[in-house]
Amino acid sequence: MSTTIPSSPERIFDVMYQCRAIRRFTSEPLSDELLVSLVDAALHGPSGGNAQNWSFVIVRDPVQKRRLRAVWARAWGFYRSTMGASPLRSGETAAERERGLRAADHLLDHLEEVPALIFVGVMADDGAERRLLSARLLLRHLGVRGTLRFLGSGQKNSALSKGATAYPAVQNLLLAARALGLGAVMTTQHFFVPGEFEKVLELPKAFTLAAIVPVGWPAVKLGPTRRPDPRSFISWDRWGQTSSQYPGEPGGSQR
Repeated sequence: MSTTIPSSPERIFDVMYQCRAIRRFTSEPLSDELLVSLVDAALHGPSGGNAQNWSFVIVRDPVQKRRLRAVWARAWGFYRSTMGASPLRSGETAAERERGLRAADHLLDHLEEVPALIFVGVMADDGAERRLLSARLLLRHLGVRGTLRFLGSGQKNSALSKGATAYPAVQNLLLAARALGLGAVMTTQHFFVPGEFEKVLELPKAFTLAAIVPVGWPAVKLGPTRRPDPRSFISWDRWGQTSSQYPGEPGGSQR
């Protein structure tokens, strides 16, 4: 069954530049239709190898949210004592850090009142993974040294591969929520308590949980976001080269 593309007067760049992380919601419920629309938007993101092996669990049941809150509290307590107490990042102020921590505290305290929690995951692609790890094919295409390097980075590559499928879907979901006037935030509390959220949700082993997205009607303003000058993040052609001119051009790097 196909879904209808939602209508929004918002323009794409306005949505992108005003897509704040929202952790304070009203108690107004979200309909099945609206939540399905968010997932449908997520499904229109790219996926690794075009596998399209996403999976979503949407939690609205208060009893289930209460169970999840108990796990969330342990995860958030650990984060607050570690990352939350780490030295300030470049450009970050103490006031900004404190506001972010208070907002996350509020989310935890009111988790049972959040209209919906969307758990985004990726299902294992067993056939492709077996083929990818074929010793015969690895040696033929990568050689001995290349095979050893590939296998040595296997866990990292596997995580990046699943992320390449999960996080574009999450971003589409966040942008769709913003375009429809909803608030949402991507969280990764499950990183700190491996297996605990999965146990509450009774997820199969083939399901890799990538993100938890609380979503609802916002109790605060939706935007805009603030970011540094993009030039401070860019190297041109090689690491550390700040000029955008090609070597040999007037004013370009000659190294």
